[in-house]
Amino acid sequence: MTVTRTFDAHLTILNIGEVPILPIYGYGGQGYADIWLKDCDQRKNELQAVSEQVEARLSQEGFSSDVRSCLASSERQDNLVARHAVYCDLAIVPRASGQEMTALEKQAIDGALFDSGRPVLYVPKDSGDRAIGKRIAIAWNAQREAARAVSDALPFLSGCEELHVFLVDPQVGDNEHGEDPGTDIALVLSRHGLKVSVQNIASAGRPVSEALRAMAGEFEIDLMVMGAYGHSRLRENILGGTTREMLENNEIPLFLSR
Repeated sequence: MTVTRTFDAHLTILNIGEVPILPIYGYGGQGYADIWLKDCDQRKNELQAVSEQVEARLSQEGFSSDVRSCLASSERQDNLVARHAVYCDLAIVPRASGQEMTALEKQAIDGALFDSGRPVLYVPKDSGDRAIGKRIAIAWNAQREAARAVSDALPFLSGCEELHVFLVDPQVGDNEHGEDPGTDIALVLSRHGLKVSVQNIASAGRPVSEALRAMAGEFEIDLMVMGAYGHSRLRENILGGTTREMLENNEIPLFLSR
């Protein structure tokens, strides 16, 4: 809700429920199909009840909003999120309670990033209504995804109090970060009227995600802007990757774009 108030935006909440699984043995009889349909109706009613509670809460907030309720199979939730996110400027995915990302969180982020063309704001569970975007860091690697993230995040960048560019083990050279890593992106941002500081970070053998998180803590960053999934989704899932590690372990909001 903090983002909605900050930008005087319209908030759409997508309330997703999972379609019950039809047992394999159920395909042979009408009785099992009737039970499954009854279960679907019950879940729709429960979902609608929750949505009505959310609508009642939002009606007290004083900003424009709507709530949508949808059932989807676990395999199709990413498509459902993408179908709705494509009509939004920003997809916000809140982190649920618990130590690990839920399957729905992963589906929501994948659907929005890969299939909607919209950026994602991933908000950790302990963020509450704290201000987001006062002290921002850009995780810069001079790649397409990072450039897209910076462009998409300009509404946040223009309102921040501190802006830092983080580069982990930047490679000097014409084909990499240039002769003075971070200078080019800082110049671009300065043309938008932004004052930027550039921080070159030595990983010292740490994963890039760990180096970024450590520097974010040192500068009390409350929003990290970064490009997501420089490799394919499948490769990231198998090998890990900075995006996945940041999503799973980060304690500050992430603004992701691809």
